[in-house]
Order: sequence, then C-alpha cells, then structure tokens
Amino acid sequence: MTMVSSLPQSGTKGFASAQPVLLTPTRCGYLLMNQVKTVSGGAVLRAFCRFLGVALAISSIGLWVMQNAPVMDDTVLLTMKLGLTCLFVGLGGLLYLFGQGGGIASTQIDLHNRMVRRGRISSNNEFETETLVPFEDVTGLLLSCSKATSGIGNARQATLYLRLDDGGENLTAIEVLSGPEQLLRPIQERLLRDLKDDRGGLAIPSYESHGRAGLKIRTDGMAFRAA
Repeated sequence: MTMVSSLPQSGTKGFASAQPVLLTPTRCGYLLMNQVKTVSGGAVLRAFCRFLGVALAISSIGLWVMQNAPVMDDTVLLTMKLGLTCLFVGLGGLLYLFGQGGGIASTQIDLHNRMVRRGRISSNNEFETETLVPFEDVTGLLLSCSKATSGIGNARQATLYLRLDDGGENLTAIEVLSGPEQLLRPIQERLLRDLKDDRGGLAIPSYESHGRAGLKIRTDGMAFRAA
C-alpha cells in the first residue's frame, strides 16, 4: 500500500551540504533528488500532455455546434459525432492522466525515525512512500557506475543503492539516487557516516560496480540485483 505524507520543510541550520543539487536538508534529515534530471524534459512533457488532453476534450464540444451537412443523413452524422466525441474525450483523458502521473522519484533519509523512504513527490507536493527500509536492515552501500559519459562536462553517470540481505546467494539493493558520479560520492560518504553513527560507530561496507548489472523488480519498489 502506498503511504502519503506531506513533504517536510527545508532548513539549512546545522547542516553542511556537499551537494546542493542532489541533497536538500529537511527537519527530520534530508531529501535526495536529482533536480537537474527532473526539469530536463519530463516536466515539460507532462505539462504538454495535460494541455493536449484538455484541448482534445474541449474540441469535442465543437463537433456538436457544427452545422449539419445537407448531403448526409442525420443518423449517420449523429453516429459520427458520438464516435468522435468518445475518441477525443477518451484520448484527452488518457493524455491528461499521463501528464498527472509519475511524480518525481526521490528518497527521504529520516534521521529521527532511523529509516529510508523511497518514493515519489506528487504534483500536490506530497511524498508517496513506495519502499520503507529501517537503518538496521541496510548491510552496505553500492555505487554502480556506467562506462559511458553524458550530461554536462561529459560526467560519468552512476546510481547509488542500499544493499539488503535477502537471505539468498545475491544481495538485493534499493535505488537511492542516480546522477553524475562525482556528485554522488559526497552523498555516499554522508550516508555511510549517518549509518555508522546509528550503529554506534560500527562502519558498514561500501561497494562499487563498474559496468552493467542485472535488474530485478520487486513488489515493494524499485530494486537491483547484484552478484
């Protein structure tokens, strides 16, 4: 079940952020979100879909104010109008729902309640939790770096994961954040420090993966399968 909570207010008191783009301080900890990736094209596409959906729905009204063609039977014309109205309204509704859905993928690090929440920020600025991981369930961090470079300055892209012991031969990992590698490393160090402090000074291992790895989708959110 998806849990919805209001997004906590941001504050910078007593917090030295190593990365202002990916990390936003909050009252209970901090929020991790790739803001550059968010505004790059997804928001524009969703806004365009909402506009096009509303335009199609409104255009269906114009079908009923059109004058009847003298060479066309009224029954045939009525059938055409009904069919086109259903098509425009249905397609417009789907486009509008597509523009509304999705949300912004982000991760909340709750230092007060000692847990990690992975979810999305809705259009109402509410955080919808998809995966909830207590600090004590985290067995390590994994930084998966791609071989290709992209983005500003040809930075190498990477993804940061929480490694969880699922009792099998492999370890399941929940995605925390993706972005340029040099921007994720300060986030990785911050998480390692917070998890170490939560364990009374006992450090947890940190791993790195360079290249491609297998993906696995779980019912409780996005997941990663690493050998």
